[in-house]
Amino acid sequence: MKTIYKLLYASVFGILLLGSCKKEKYKDVIYLTGTEVSPLSMLSAEDGTISSIGVSITSSDLATTDITASLQTDPGLIATYNRLNEKNYLPVPEGDYDLSGSSVTIKAGTNISDAISFRVKSIKGFKPGSAYMMPVTITSVNSDRKVLESSKTIYYVVKPVIVQAVASLKNIYFKPSFTDANAAAYTSLSTVTMEGKVFVNKFAASSPFISSFMGIEEHFLLRFGDVTIRPNQIQRAGGIALTAPQEFATGTWYHVAVVHDVSTTKLYINGVLAGTTSDSNNINILQSLGAGAYGTGFLIGSSANGRYLDGMVSECRLWSKALSPTEIMDGMCGVDPASKGLIAYWKFNEGSGNVAKDVTGHGHDATASGNVTWVPDVRCK
Repeated sequence: MKTIYKLLYASVFGILLLGSCKKEKYKDVIYLTGTEVSPLSMLSAEDGTISSIGVSITSSDLATTDITASLQTDPGLIATYNRLNEKNYLPVPEGDYDLSGSSVTIKAGTNISDAISFRVKSIKGFKPGSAYMMPVTITSVNSDRKVLESSKTIYYVVKPVIVQAVASLKNIYFKPSFTDANAAAYTSLSTVTMEGKVFVNKFAASSPFISSFMGIEEHFLLRFGDVTIRPNQIQRAGGIALTAPQEFATGTWYHVAVVHDVSTTKLYINGVLAGTTSDSNNINILQSLGAGAYGTGFLIGSSANGRYLDGMVSECRLWSKALSPTEIMDGMCGVDPASKGLIAYWKFNEGSGNVAKDVTGHGHDATASGNVTWVPDVRCK
């Protein structure tokens, strides 16, 4: 019994000690406001407007005298952040941002300072598909209170807002051309990624309850619904099927990607893994299952026997590589058309006409089966 009491006493003492240490960590220290929750802060930026966010410091205790801290941006910290977190952030281009001041002050009797602003003035220097960051750090404080090392820097991740036209489809589809000199290389791909943004107005209401997004029927297809799943579930169909458990809503933009990597196929929704299955079959982008309804080949907005998508599409791409989760997340609103492994890239931002250009320059333009309705000024962020 004495042993039990000793163990209980030791446990309680340990808990009290841990609690004391935790409180001590934030006693008489200065830190950038918000970093006690997360060192990352997100900022959306749109061309033609100035986006800003306040930067201030906090003291763990009320200040007895005024405390002034000097702040500055420090792009040199990004390389270390990337290495430690396996990220690929680039610094916000010089000239596209500024800090509205260089110091903030906590007045005596308070514990939070006034704020200066980190501002993004332009996104003209941003490259599509790249992720951007700018750290702001405390360089000095005129006080005996220490700066909490783990909270002396805040990392602002800047997400550009892309505004462009999109294609609205109903009872029509786009068919790309794959007749270029490299076409033979597309017939047996061991790694491939197919991705795009989709907005559904209405899911199929009659059997087989299928609304096809993009790909090749019975081979490599992203579609909503089937007789065995709900009409608003996304599925990689053809070969070995893979269905995401999530149900999609109408009137909402989603990014969907299917990644085939030699022996594994993964499905992502808005950059988040939604399903995985084993599949060692190579992908043939030129696959066409004979004549008739199933011989249509690669389509966007339809597949066999119609199965039309009633909705909008944007930023559709086909790669000969397996994109990583980070690449998928960073490229939802756009990538560099010259990216390695990019077979075809249809932005669907033309705003007029019935052809979606392949902006890679590979010539895989997609022609509509009817007149396209274009919706202007759609935001992607």
